[in-house]
Amino acid sequence: MALNDNRHVIAFADPAKLATFAADRIVARIGANPGRAAICLTGGSSPKQLYELLATITYRSRLPWDRVDWFVGDERFVAADDPLNNMAMARRVLLDRCAPACNIHPIPTDAADPEDAAHRYESELKSYYGADRLNPARPLFDVVLMGVGPDGHIASLFPKFPAVEETERWVVGVPRANVAPFVPRVTLTLPALGSCREMLFEVAGPDKRAILTRVFEARISRRTACARRATPSGWWIKRRCPRIFVPNEAPCALVVMGVSGSGKSTIADALARELGWRYEDGDKFHPASNVAKMRAGDPLTDEDRWPWLRAIADEIDRSCKRGERVVIACSALKRAYRDILVHGRRDVRFVFLDGTEALIAGRLAARKGHFMPPGLLTSQFKTLEPPAVDERPVTVSIDATVEAIVDDIVRQLKLDSA
Repeated sequence: MALNDNRHVIAFADPAKLATFAADRIVARIGANPGRAAICLTGGSSPKQLYELLATITYRSRLPWDRVDWFVGDERFVAADDPLNNMAMARRVLLDRCAPACNIHPIPTDAADPEDAAHRYESELKSYYGADRLNPARPLFDVVLMGVGPDGHIASLFPKFPAVEETERWVVGVPRANVAPFVPRVTLTLPALGSCREMLFEVAGPDKRAILTRVFEARISRRTACARRATPSGWWIKRRCPRIFVPNEAPCALVVMGVSGSGKSTIADALARELGWRYEDGDKFHPASNVAKMRAGDPLTDEDRWPWLRAIADEIDRSCKRGERVVIACSALKRAYRDILVHGRRDVRFVFLDGTEALIAGRLAARKGHFMPPGLLTSQFKTLEPPAVDERPVTVSIDATVEAIVDDIVRQLKLDSA
């Protein structure tokens, strides 16, 4: 995961809702990966409710346990059955009840010392990953769960400790802790933790209020400082700036996204004609079972969407490989969906058609012959996750003529029209 400013803060009224949100994100991320998925767990008492929820029949039945591997972000250097052991709690509450033993990867605290344990765990991670160096286009983990200590530490990376500055190793030993319990630790480093598709921080309790206040204040000051360092060709990486260098690349595919009724097909078709590119309607890649569900007024599940999204991603790959340029209309409401469509490509861009629910509801009410009933619009807006800055979206208002919207898109993309 490259450094970026794609951070979303969501507040919940109670820990149960926090755990439910995290469980749903984990299930969605695993479902988005058709191969082996890797989850990096966090320790302490905070995630216990999440692990208990994942062990319930509701969530247990939704997870493909045989193809999910479970790792841990840090460990206290104590015996595997010690109450202070992070993985021990996860195993007792969740993993030993649901996951195959060969898919559970604890940090080996039976090693000679924390450094020995770190080297052994790093070797295991590299063997699982299949390479000695991390590739930004191929994350190590699908989800990394994180907490935040009252002093601001994550995993066992304590402020001002040398481990925070490590850039080459994946795992290091920490000879002493900055907070209780004061026992040696073994921790993944920032490069390893950051190699993920999604990182979830679960932070709760009054003792975390002070550190969260400092984090949010730092976020604002960094954003202001980085804005002054914009260059014509992209964003320049600065040590204290959460930005990624992005050259102005010419895309080979544009995905016009938004909720039903936002005008995806109309805008995408007009945009393709303006640019002289090929147009494809993403709806045609839906299997017949999906169309039947939508005609019946039943919302699609993520399990319904994964094959559809992968089919569109395959079409993008085929088009780009042939040297063609294509505009595709596809709702792409969630970040997880868009990750499947992009799958590491830098030459795919999203065009987000932004409009209010009232405006779009009026349009749907006047439309006939489409399989999306107007009653599903509310559920689409609840599902919608507008694209974040690091996704480099082109955002346009739909409260304009088709010609004006297309002109705005072409202007923002700085593309030559046909």
